Amino acid sequence: MLVYFELKPLGGVIDVQIPFSALYEKVQEILNIKVEEFQYLGYPSITPQDLWGYCIEKTWRKKDVENLRLHELTSGIFGASASQVLNYLQVKDLKQPGDLKLSKEEINFIFEIK
Repeated sequence: MLVYFELKPLGGVIDVQIPFSALYEKVQEILNIKVEEFQYLGYPSITPQDLWGYCIEKTWRKKDVENLRLHELTSGIFGASASQVLNYLQVKDLKQPGDLKLSKEEINFIFEIK
């Protein structure tokens, strides 16, 4: 089950799909509290959706997420550290195909081809 959120960054609107939306809505306030903690610690880029994605894909990856109890959800959320979430986000971004187009000159510079 997915729920769509409309985020309005500087230039437009982004639709974000949230897996397990019914559970997400139950723990949304807990996610917000944890994200506020991250912001207090100096990590303003982590969003509730990022934290939720980390918990779904890492913390609860071997569990039946739809049947988790509220205390298990809360424990997983509060147990996440900023470094774990940032590491998850970096790896996730690296795995996504990008539009990295380098010129011949840039490729030669990187590989020191003369």
